[in-house]
Amino acid sequence: MKIEERDGITIITTDERLDAVVAPQLKEAVSKLAEQAETKLVIDLEHTRFIDSSGCGALVASLRAIIKSNGDMKIANPSPQAKTLFQLTRLHRVFEIFDDMDAAVKSFTSS
Repeated sequence: MKIEERDGITIITTDERLDAVVAPQLKEAVSKLAEQAETKLVIDLEHTRFIDSSGCGALVASLRAIIKSNGDMKIANPSPQAKTLFQLTRLHRVFEIFDDMDAAVKSFTSS
């Protein structure tokens, strides 16, 4: 998992797996970010090929934490596997999902 900042927007790039091992690390990182008001966050899933229920839970918990602090969170670059999972679980209705990073970053300035 890699965390970087671009134009005031925090980008978390996940590894190949977002599972019970990695999910607590993601929730912890987002929890720290949510301590700052109005955090703008993009979760980059480009390299993520496997997401289990813990990973889904971590994404939902992250979104709740960010919204609670008046921030916003987007998903970028979902792999085909991640897209399928979001549709099967209907999470595509919960998250704003963008096919590329630039579109996700630009969406913060247009809203």
